[in-house]
Amino acid sequence: MPCLLFFPFLLPFIILRLVFKLVFGLLMLPFVLLIVVGAILFAVFSVVTALFLPILPFVLIALAIVALTRHSRAATVYPN
Repeated sequence: MPCLLFFPFLLPFIILRLVFKLVFGLLMLPFVLLIVVGAILFAVFSVVTALFLPILPFVLIALAIVALTRHSRAATVYPN
């Protein structure tokens, strides 16, 4: 019963605490979303890098072959 007697005096402080938490949460939301998007982009980059890194030597060999045979007269099928 004594708790109900103090409730009218505590109600403004409870409302003020709720308002402060709400404002703080709304101010921090863009920063949290920015950090989450950055973490997701970093994770996607890491997965793509981990998947394509083993293929990289073959790609470099293929690019070297293409670079060597692109301007070679012996490698052309059609004359001129």
